[in-house]
Amino acid sequence: MYVKFYYDNVEKEIFEPFAMRAYYEGNIIPKNKKGMHKWIIDNRVPLSESENLKKANEYFIRVLKMTGIRQIVAQGAAAMPLIGGILSSSPFNVNAGIIRKESKGYGKNKRIEGTIEPNKPVLLIDDLINGGTSAMDSLEALRESGFSNVSFSTLMCYDWGKGKDRLGILEGQLPYYYGIKVKKT
Repeated sequence: MYVKFYYDNVEKEIFEPFAMRAYYEGNIIPKNKKGMHKWIIDNRVPLSESENLKKANEYFIRVLKMTGIRQIVAQGAAAMPLIGGILSSSPFNVNAGIIRKESKGYGKNKRIEGTIEPNKPVLLIDDLINGGTSAMDSLEALRESGFSNVSFSTLMCYDWGKGKDRLGILEGQLPYYYGIKVKKT
């Protein structure tokens, strides 16, 4: 394997099958003009299976319980099953929002749809963080919409990625919770 998984904040025996389901290696994965990826992690695969989605939901519900936050928001394909799963399996009431890449230009013409309120804490969720581009975009959309009490949680974080620094996590500016750390071997 090209990476090693560290189950810092989740149970290894529960989440190792999830991680192995997401991990692919081999020169079959297109990269870009430079060649092929040797490996990828695609969390959309385990998140499309009920057994693994339940595991992910339980992790995020644990974060919500620990923090007392009762609003979640997400952007992106891998996060959408998480939103529905958390809402349907949480033992307490949770409101949710979905962040669009841009306002759709009709209807309510909002970038953030759902029932979340700016005056209450919100947990931004994502499957993983690497460079932090999508998380930064989401955070900016939330701030532009008046959200000031934002925390962030991911299932996985790439140890080498610059996202945690870009988002202010390393300086303590954004509360952050993760389940699995991924390091290159």
